[in-house]
Parts: sequence; C-alpha cells; structure tokens
Amino acid sequence: MERARRALQTPLGAAAFLEASLVHLNLPQAVFEAMLEEFDRQQAARGLAVDTRRGRERLVRQLRASSDAWPWEWLPSHFDAWSAAHLRQGRTKATLRGYQNAIVAFCAFIADPRYRWGEVCERLFGMVPAQVTHDLNLIRHKGDYEGRPEANRPLARAELDTFFSTVNARAETAARLHRKGAATAHRDAVMFLTMLGWGTRRTETACLDVDDFRRNAKSPQFGQYGVLVVRNAKSFPGGPPRRRSVLTAFPWAAQAVQDWVERVRSACYPEVESKVLFPTERLRRITPRQINLRFAAIRDEAGLPNYLNPHCLRHSYTSTSFEMGWPMALVQDQLGHTHVATTAVYTALSDDFKDRVLYDSLGMSWDDHNPAGGAR
Repeated sequence: MERARRALQTPLGAAAFLEASLVHLNLPQAVFEAMLEEFDRQQAARGLAVDTRRGRERLVRQLRASSDAWPWEWLPSHFDAWSAAHLRQGRTKATLRGYQNAIVAFCAFIADPRYRWGEVCERLFGMVPAQVTHDLNLIRHKGDYEGRPEANRPLARAELDTFFSTVNARAETAARLHRKGAATAHRDAVMFLTMLGWGTRRTETACLDVDDFRRNAKSPQFGQYGVLVVRNAKSFPGGPPRRRSVLTAFPWAAQAVQDWVERVRSACYPEVESKVLFPTERLRRITPRQINLRFAAIRDEAGLPNYLNPHCLRHSYTSTSFEMGWPMALVQDQLGHTHVATTAVYTALSDDFKDRVLYDSLGMSWDDHNPAGGAR
C-alpha cells in the first residue's frame, strides 16, 4: 500500500514537467518519451491489446524519424509525406488506413487539454501540438475490398494440382534420398492442406495445436478430426484474439491431418514436448513469416505466378464451399466473419466451375481433365 501511495504521489505524464524542477540533458527527447509512455497508459486503460499499443508506438516513432521533427512541430505536410512514402513502398490502402489511425489517435491524445501536453510544449518550446490529419489527407473507406485483387484469389484446379504435386514431390524425393528435409516437406504438405481444408489464415495455422481438433457427433466419419477449434482467429482492432469452430467438410483434409498427428509428427519430431501441430526443425512453433517463405518457395518451384500467397488457399476453400452449394450464412460462420459483406469479397467462382455450369445448362458434358476440348 505504501508503495502504491508513493507511486500515485509521483508526478506522471505532463505533470512531471509542469511541477518538477528536474534538468534533462535532452529535453525534447525526454518530453517525447514521456508522451509515448502516457499514451501507452491511456490505450491500456481502453483495453487495447499490447501488440496494438506497441504497433502504434512504432508508427509514431517512425513519423518522428521520417519528419525529423518533434510531435509539437508536426505539420500536415509531414504526415502527407509519410503516408505517400508508405504507398510508394507498396502498402495497401487498408494497411495505410490502419497506420494513419495510429497517428490520429496519438495526435488527439497530445492535443487533448485534459492531458496538459499543450501546456508543457508551450512553456518549454513555445509551440502547441495539434492534429495533423484532416478529411483531405486521410484514406477513406470507399469499397468492400482494397487489397490486391490479383494476389488474393482462389487458385484454379490446375494451379492447386500443380502446387500440391510439387509439395508431394519434394517430400517423396527427400524421403527417397534420406535427406534431412523430408520431415519439413511432409509438414509443409499437411500445413497447406490444413489451410485449404479448413480455410485458416497464416497466423491461425501457426498457432494450431494437436488438441484443437475435436469430435463432431454429427460427423462421426471424421473421428477425432470433425471440428477444428481456431483459438487465435483475427481479432477486432485492439482486442484479444477471437475463437471459432470450423466444421470439417473434406475427408482428404481429415485423413492428412490424422496421418500427420498419429504417425508422422511423433516419428519426425519425437522431442517435441508441447502440442504444437506444425513445429520447425528447431522444435519451435512455425511463424506466419515462415509459412509465407515456404509457400513462396513451393510456388516458385511449381512455376506459378509470383503474386500468389498463402491467403489464396483460404479463398480457394471459400469458393469451393460456395460451389458445393453452402449457404452464405454457413460460409460466413466457417470463416469467422462478423459481416456478410466481408464474406462477399471471397465469393469469386472458379473458371472451371463457371464453365461446367455453362456446359450443363447447354446439355453438354464437361471433361475435367481436358477443359480446352471437354465438350462432347
């Protein structure tokens, strides 16, 4: 209690500069660090996640470095140049909007008279911090989707066949030659089949444990693998990870994971003590970045377009679900989307499916193995 009482009596935030008589060797830097520290406390009071708070701090520091000016010196032109630089580096509009929101929140904080940073800056530097964003330099949300349409799309059947043939060939070659990478290649095959079979994102896949698979009384044919509980689903901004349960729909996915868990994983990674579903060679949990790198290596070896990424497997899962006749509400629930408009972004149908429907409507048959000349 005494320690808490002394802590409450210690000047915090702006009060430390308005009431204390300390001499700082680098006064602007000391004020900036104190601003960030109190900004973090303010966000914590709102219940924002640690990762969100650290990300916002990183962006504020980034604007400080790129502008070569302190926050009380910032002008809209500094913010404009920083935003334009991110767009030139390839950031999507949706990503940049998140970055901009971090600066909006920080500027609103230091300009709020209740936190008294305006008083500090006026007294010490003769300037007052202000909001540097406005309606004319913020990206507005004008559409349901703002990513790269060519990058996030379902893979065609031929592309899926080529991709997984390459994965399997890697595993078979490594096993035949008794190479060290045999276990890694097999893990990659099951990992990407999991993303395709349950529509999981990269982070969700990396965080999976063996125990995340459960029985589904309505689908006993899948055994222990009737439901996948995704514990680290995409969170709301600033919130904790969400959870969702994805019903198993594809026998080949359940069989692949069952074989991996019950036979291959224990044999290839006998020293793994935890329940990590996809460990690395160093017996650690695989990371989303490593999933990106593994996908890119297989994609390039297979000769597929270099703009494809692992998220395309989630799009393929969604398109397949729609082509199987699943209602929108079920697909939305499986994907964990809050709004149906988000699910609608994934509703692209494959060319194979559209051609097959067209041929059926014309009373003609479609040869899956010879789409170019399938009419007969």
